Amino acid sequence: MSLEKIPVLPLSKTKLELYRSLGSPKIRRRRALFSAEGAKSVSDLLSAFGLEALIAERSFIERGALPEELRRVAGDKLRSASPAEMRELSNLTTPPEVIGIFHLPEENNDTVPHLEPGRLYLLLDGVRDPGNFGTILRSADWFGIHEVFASHDSADLFNPKVIQATMGSLAHVRVRYTDLPSLVRANPELPLVGTLLEGEDIYQAELPAGGLIAMGNEGKGLSEEMRSLVSFPLTIPPAGEIHGESLNVGAATAVVLSQFQMRKRGV
Repeated sequence: MSLEKIPVLPLSKTKLELYRSLGSPKIRRRRALFSAEGAKSVSDLLSAFGLEALIAERSFIERGALPEELRRVAGDKLRSASPAEMRELSNLTTPPEVIGIFHLPEENNDTVPHLEPGRLYLLLDGVRDPGNFGTILRSADWFGIHEVFASHDSADLFNPKVIQATMGSLAHVRVRYTDLPSLVRANPELPLVGTLLEGEDIYQAELPAGGLIAMGNEGKGLSEEMRSLVSFPLTIPPAGEIHGESLNVGAATAVVLSQFQMRKRGV
């Protein structure tokens, strides 16, 4: 059947109510669904998550603006919605013209895996702000780290704000929630790198080829238990004597990962 002949049904009121409720973590877990907004984010996530429905603003479909790839993949899962309905579904100030509803992946029960020596892994210890969490995953993807472990008190991976901030990187980065101190103790051959005020200057330090890079909570930094396990403390020194109180954890993570990437390239 050609794309032109694929029927586009309107979004039902029942589905509108369900998809609108996915902003709630409880509903997301119960229905095993999450939403992503914008054509690019939806396209990026298609390779990693099963598509439940593709919702597009009615006039967007009618004027042929929906990317052919999305329409082909969606098939009979494509639904049209009015501008008012798109506003109800969206978590953004300006609703997008495309929203994807995806199936949550099955939870991985391997909470304390044995990790591969010589590789770098990112640990997020109590990073609770969804925007920071998503931005960090985007940076991890950019700097080639595709396995991330998060403490159970970190932000929900499928929070709409996290999804938006990742800008599609969620398709390339595997995130698992676990007890971080147990993970560190189960992998003693990997040094735990932590950013601490009393750490070595990251721009001068001989960085390890592999290890666990831990980034802490926005206000408190690493937890006391994780701090006690750090074997390779680093600090990011300011450029001058006059500076702000501290770096945002998202910005700090990007600095740390970029330095490890430079070390990998022998720069």
